Amino acid sequence: MTSAPSAPVPLFREEAAVETVQCLSCGGPIQLSGFGAIEQITCSYCGSELAHTPGSPLQIVAAVRRQQRASVLPLHARCRFDNETWEIIGIVWREVSAEGHVYPWQEFLLYNPYCGYRYLLYFVYDRHWALGRPLDGAPAIAGSRRPTARWRGATYRHFQRSVARVSYVEGEFPWQIHVGDTAVADDYVAPPLGLSSEVSQLGDGSDVEFTQMEHLEGAAVWAAFGRKDRPPQPTAVGPYQPNPWRRGRGLTWLSFAIMFVAWVAIAVGYAASRDSKIVLALDGVRIGEGEPFTQDITFDSPDRLANLELTAAASPLSNAWGSLEILLVPHHGDDAISLEIDVDEWHGVDGGESWSEGSNVRQAMIGGVPGGTYTVQIMAHAGTATAAVDASQLTWWIKIRRDVVATPYVLLPLGIIVGLPLIFGLLALTFESRRWKNSDYAPSN
Repeated sequence: MTSAPSAPVPLFREEAAVETVQCLSCGGPIQLSGFGAIEQITCSYCGSELAHTPGSPLQIVAAVRRQQRASVLPLHARCRFDNETWEIIGIVWREVSAEGHVYPWQEFLLYNPYCGYRYLLYFVYDRHWALGRPLDGAPAIAGSRRPTARWRGATYRHFQRSVARVSYVEGEFPWQIHVGDTAVADDYVAPPLGLSSEVSQLGDGSDVEFTQMEHLEGAAVWAAFGRKDRPPQPTAVGPYQPNPWRRGRGLTWLSFAIMFVAWVAIAVGYAASRDSKIVLALDGVRIGEGEPFTQDITFDSPDRLANLELTAAASPLSNAWGSLEILLVPHHGDDAISLEIDVDEWHGVDGGESWSEGSNVRQAMIGGVPGGTYTVQIMAHAGTATAAVDASQLTWWIKIRRDVVATPYVLLPLGIIVGLPLIFGLLALTFESRRWKNSDYAPSN
């Protein structure tokens, strides 16, 4: 005679009503929210493991005495994610150990009777948050030395492998969970998303679970729970945290391209508009100490401003220096313009190696000079490292050009245009290096 088939376990109790019962071990109140899908209930007061069966509110499985831990969010708190209301029905503390350090995190089991389960993770060691959603399939894992995971067109890079251990449990769970349970976890990242693969041993077999993770800001979590205080502030870069320096990369490079094209057009137009002419050329002159050289020059009209480029070269220079004091005295005003140009050349042998420094050719530029006639007065000085010498021992080549292309002013905007993307790129690389330093692929490893 065959026995009658057992009645199916209902997924929900009658109407989704919350039921309050007492713990059979310590008498503490237990609020049941997960309904018929729950397999295990862990008392938040004493840690005893209880089971729910139809027709019997609770059945004690294992009596335990342990202290309650205060988590960052309380049991039965409600929140809004994915446009749905969720309730925390279970809290699990887990941890991994690496190089003598313990890295704990808290997992909050979120439940909605119509949408199922979600996992809200708070990483205690760096104060970051992530929301986990169970996958409805398995990602494609490829590679062995540095694996990648493919899921719905996205590629996730392997971040680390660890052994996660359960250190604390309270609340209701649709699976059996105990303090001391371990699972081998592989984490893959594609910020702000990630994939987690966990392999747990079940008797003679194993169970594999895949979860998609999404980085959450603490402020978003607090807003979801309707909290008014401030959330914990992160202390490091999280595995799933998006790189702020890579946001809007397309707009950055588009702006760079536009500004670079504009710079080229403006630079070409500016260079084409210059009418450079030599207004003074002295080749191979000697200027004695206290014997100034003078000559008149004329360029443009007094109502037009121009720039002047002065080039000076001296020879011979050997472990010596030369200096020119140049004075431009206008015939149409009283404001003289003065300028000094120094040239030098030094060489020697140090530790068996020869060295040299300095230059016998130097340039200087003066901007905004009114046109007209000027008397140029040039005085020369010379010397060695230890004493002054007669300046007439040097031969000078002196040239003054008007309306030249001011190269530094042309290159300065280019440096800014090119420099900004480079700076953003370096900041992005620095951010990524901070992310990966805690992975299995950190440079120190």
